[in-house]
Amino acid sequence: MRTQAPCLSIGFLATTTGRLFTRLMEQKLKPAGMRAGQIPVFLALGKGEILNQKYLAEFAGIEQPGMATLLARMERDGLIERETDPNDKRVSQIRLTSDGLMKSQKIIPIMEEASEEAFKGFTPLERDILITLLERMSSSLERCL
Repeated sequence: MRTQAPCLSIGFLATTTGRLFTRLMEQKLKPAGMRAGQIPVFLALGKGEILNQKYLAEFAGIEQPGMATLLARMERDGLIERETDPNDKRVSQIRLTSDGLMKSQKIIPIMEEASEEAFKGFTPLERDILITLLERMSSSLERCL
């Protein structure tokens, strides 16, 4: 029998599950020289796109200072490069380096492998239902913010 209110247990379970999945992703990404926090940048720029920091921060759902720190580390590690926007000298355009592009190609297979591990023991129907429910919950929460 559950002793917590449903809203408290949902938040706790979602947070715990997210942390566990992030730990699994970190474990799988480390041998490839990547981190889980870099995933949104790799996904956004993985097909050779050139985007600015503001867009990347919005895409990743993090604040600009956090994205600035992440991009500085990725630049230090040779994964991204910046160039001044010809239309606005205050803005940097960001793209993956050749090393970054090669690493970005590994992201989807690694994410799929981690998802397979997370869904062990689930039927295809259970998997589809959980994904649908999580998408609906995400949408509901986005509308609240």
